[in-house]
Amino acid sequence: MNGDDLSIAAPPRGLWSQGWTRFRRSRFGMAGALIVLALYLVAIAAPLLTPYDPIAQGDVPRMRYVPPCREHPLGTDKFGRDVFARVVYGSRVSLTIGLLAAAITVLLGSVVGAAAGYFGGAADAILMRIVDALLSIPRLFLLLTCVALFSGSIWLIVVLLGATGWMATARLVRAQVLSLRNLDYVKAAEALGAGGRGVIWRHLIPNTLSVIIVAATLRVGGIILAEASLGFLGLGVPPPAPSWGQMVFEGREALMSAWWLSTFPGIAIAVTVIGFNLLGDALKDAFDPRQIA
Repeated sequence: MNGDDLSIAAPPRGLWSQGWTRFRRSRFGMAGALIVLALYLVAIAAPLLTPYDPIAQGDVPRMRYVPPCREHPLGTDKFGRDVFARVVYGSRVSLTIGLLAAAITVLLGSVVGAAAGYFGGAADAILMRIVDALLSIPRLFLLLTCVALFSGSIWLIVVLLGATGWMATARLVRAQVLSLRNLDYVKAAEALGAGGRGVIWRHLIPNTLSVIIVAATLRVGGIILAEASLGFLGLGVPPPAPSWGQMVFEGREALMSAWWLSTFPGIAIAVTVIGFNLLGDALKDAFDPRQIA
């Protein structure tokens, strides 16, 4: 190879550049991204999409269990409330819980996983045994116990869902840090006097962001499904605030005569989980280091 060949050779692209290129070529990934974007736009523009108050009761004798029609596209519930308005405003509750709980999950999992992977030895053994112990406890049982013991609120549910779902993220981050801890730039930082906390926050965690983003995206769908499960069991967001799981739970009383009460919030849950899972799977494939040239 001569000098001219070297001068025109394109420099190799990094992980982020190649990852985003691969992601944009994924039809399922782009479909998931569009679904997620549409859901958040619906949540933001809820007051513009429906004129009805999601918690205000209508003329119950006249408006009770009205089937889907022009005025009420998704019908009404037993209190005369517009189901479309409740589904639209319920997206705010579910997406907010999913986003905030996923942030808590990623923060806890990243800190624990990075500390275990970097320090190793006894610290690694103790932290991983704690992770194993927490993973052995059925999550739904733990959530039901905590929600039953304390007064239900959206913030309690956010904290509980975030605090009970970080273990898998910790394992992923730990594995990534183990592969980075002996690289030259980490050794150079240590030689220059950087402490363990500085190395973790300035060098290791930034270089595990691709793994963290993928983990967060995949966790959101599971968190929304868990919140819907709590709502279906009557232990989710306290009424009358609209929640998809709670709407499915309320609709079971008239499932045959008023099928729309459970059907439409159930479809909203399914579409949301599918959208986040498609997005997360595409990101996982796109940023897989084994796929980077």
